[in-house]
Amino acid sequence: MAKGELQQKAQISKHSNSTTIEQIEQNVFVDDSLLPTAEELAKLQQLDSNIMDWMKERCVVEQDARIEFNKNSMNLAKHDVKWFHRNNLISMLLVFFVALTGLIMSYFLISNGHTVVGSIFGATGLAIMIFSMRKSPNSNN
Repeated sequence: MAKGELQQKAQISKHSNSTTIEQIEQNVFVDDSLLPTAEELAKLQQLDSNIMDWMKERCVVEQDARIEFNKNSMNLAKHDVKWFHRNNLISMLLVFFVALTGLIMSYFLISNGHTVVGSIFGATGLAIMIFSMRKSPNSNN
């Protein structure tokens, strides 16, 4: 059950020749307990004598639902991390394959007399390798 808590805060504002004090009151509800307070339970027991059995059953159902929700959340997080690592591995392999292909093509082009085109392929392959190893500034990894 939600339990309310009254929070009070005073805020002082100073202007050029006046000072104002503002009092802020705010109700904050915390919903972390499955059971109501003892006073609420006593009042409910007066209304219905079987309320405690019903409350116990509802608490068990609620706790099971919370546990199941947490398990599902953890499974989703695990799948997300696995997908992220698999995606990174495939990306690195593809970049390596493209860069290696450029360097091999460069070697064959230069050995066959096409030095300008071979140099371009070689520089491109080298640039791909260098930029793929550089960490992205926008990355949070």
